[in-house]
Amino acid sequence: MRNCFRQNKILFFFSLGFLLFYACFVFFMHTPWYTAAQFKFAYHNHNTAILMRTIDLESVISNGYDDVTCDLFIYNSNIQPKTKQTFEQFYKLIKKDICDGTLVMIDKYLKDNVWHEPTGTSVLKGREMGIDYDELLERSMLRNTSIKGIGSLSKDDNGNYILPVTVADRYTDTDFVINLLLQKNTEGIWKITKIINYRNYLEHVRNLYNADITTYINDTKAQTAEYNRTFQGIQLKFQAMTKPIGANISNDQRAQIQKFILSEVIPAYTSHENYLQNVNVPPGASHLHMLRLQSNAKTIEAWKYFAEGIGKDSKDDLSKAECSHQEALVLEQKVSDIMNKMPALFVPEIP
Repeated sequence: MRNCFRQNKILFFFSLGFLLFYACFVFFMHTPWYTAAQFKFAYHNHNTAILMRTIDLESVISNGYDDVTCDLFIYNSNIQPKTKQTFEQFYKLIKKDICDGTLVMIDKYLKDNVWHEPTGTSVLKGREMGIDYDELLERSMLRNTSIKGIGSLSKDDNGNYILPVTVADRYTDTDFVINLLLQKNTEGIWKITKIINYRNYLEHVRNLYNADITTYINDTKAQTAEYNRTFQGIQLKFQAMTKPIGANISNDQRAQIQKFILSEVIPAYTSHENYLQNVNVPPGASHLHMLRLQSNAKTIEAWKYFAEGIGKDSKDDLSKAECSHQEALVLEQKVSDIMNKMPALFVPEIP
């Protein structure tokens, strides 16, 4: 009887202890410290499922979108206030579609660790929304930022819970501490809802990049001007050669045009490609340099298709040439926008 009482007493205290522990754990789960601990655990163990439970991604993307679109006009003082106001209104109108599309892209990235380009019926594909979404992502640093360390949760003077995270951009690998804001949702769960100093991070990176881009442009300016003169000369020759030709092109004319492309046009762009591949590129100018290489490569591809198409009278090859040419123009426009600090592909055409 006494032993039975003792066993029941032990069982009672054990059950009570378990219940207290469980109650404390449930309470802890509803604190910002639990969310911070889960965030750290998910990062160190590459657990995307747990990671996503700590983040209100919809809020983070929405707040981030506002910061990115505000950052677009910082470095260009030539835009008139009225025009800027029109652009800002445009970004407000397309915000939901852009944010929804970005959430889908992030979801795909978390599944296979690859950034997929928008496809199918996505409004982000090409310039369906009147913007260059790929360059918008580039501006956001979403694909080009890595975490280097996670600090300790703290409470600021305004009562906000802040989690500092040290990050670095892909190109310059310069450390920057971003502050994540944790807030309680309607279910009483704390989640990361905003990068408080995200715009400061964008400005920090942009200053680094602009300094490197200026150096890169100055270092390549003379040689680029020389190549541009060569390309202009080739263009004038090509126009003079093709101007007298009517709709019915003879075989001799086709052969003459094809020979000109293969002997003069493509070698000139190949020489430019070799030059670019041997240029010393400052880290912050890497994206600009990559676009230049891509534009030049697409131009060579277009001329090769054109030479093949004109030589064989192949509509298929001529169509491919036109597609490659259009892709090269888009890339060249991006190069121009970066060099002139213009967000031209981020804004609608205003009548």
